[in-house]
Amino acid sequence: MKLTPAVEENQTELRLLPEVDPIEADGSLGELLRSGTLGEMLQDKIRSAILSAMQKGTDLSATLPPAIQGYASIEKAQFQDAGSGRLLVVLGGKIQITNDQLQALSKQVRERLASQQNP
Repeated sequence: MKLTPAVEENQTELRLLPEVDPIEADGSLGELLRSGTLGEMLQDKIRSAILSAMQKGTDLSATLPPAIQGYASIEKAQFQDAGSGRLLVVLGGKIQITNDQLQALSKQVRERLASQQNP
């Protein structure tokens, strides 16, 4: 199964586009995977597990300061080999904000830095 990350129409969420290659298995297991609901169920479980892990790492409300969360969009997503058997999801996007929002963001960043320096 090949899974390709894609950006939802709202440009704030990810989804996985599945592409199923022919199953290469012999005997009754191979037949069960190719023709039964077991193969579909297994594909759905794999897709759900990977998508859940991706969404945790790409939740804009968890990764961006509150002042700009509603103004960010994801434009592209792709997998990248991180070595040692690790896989990364690399996102590209944009944030469009006004000068007032930029000042609010700057204030939030300063406050966050100050709280980290004075625990």
